[in-house]
Amino acid sequence: MINIFDEIMLNIMRGYYRYIGSGSSRDVFDLGNEYVIKVAKNKAGIAQNKYEYKISAYDNSELFAKVIQVSTDFRFLIMQKADKINNISDVWKYFNVTNKKELFELEELQCIKKNYNLLLGDFARNSNWGLINGRPVIIDYGFTRVVKNKYY
Repeated sequence: MINIFDEIMLNIMRGYYRYIGSGSSRDVFDLGNEYVIKVAKNKAGIAQNKYEYKISAYDNSELFAKVIQVSTDFRFLIMQKADKINNISDVWKYFNVTNKKELFELEELQCIKKNYNLLLGDFARNSNWGLINGRPVIIDYGFTRVVKNKYY
């Protein structure tokens, strides 16, 4: 019996899903149904998928795009699709701050830094953010201190 992730991988190989982008450890594809899939390229990518899954499962801050499903080996992760943010200043405007220092000092960001061992510097780039229902959310949050120390 073929599982959902085998079917998605087959469709990726056939070119059915639009490639969105990649980082050092994951590729991202648009599933065409309000969701994206992050495919780990290496152990660091698997670790990032695992941490995104854990953070999404426990967090209720609404700062993160939600993870919908993950494969048992964490190689694949399905997440809400967010619209692209072209400039980090759009995030600053939403949070009523004028620079990244003020953004990082916000109570909400300090709280997620403490709770999930996140590296806030990672959130200075617009590529880590997206818009869901007109609200900025963090779409790339698997790069925790643990992942950094173990794989980078």
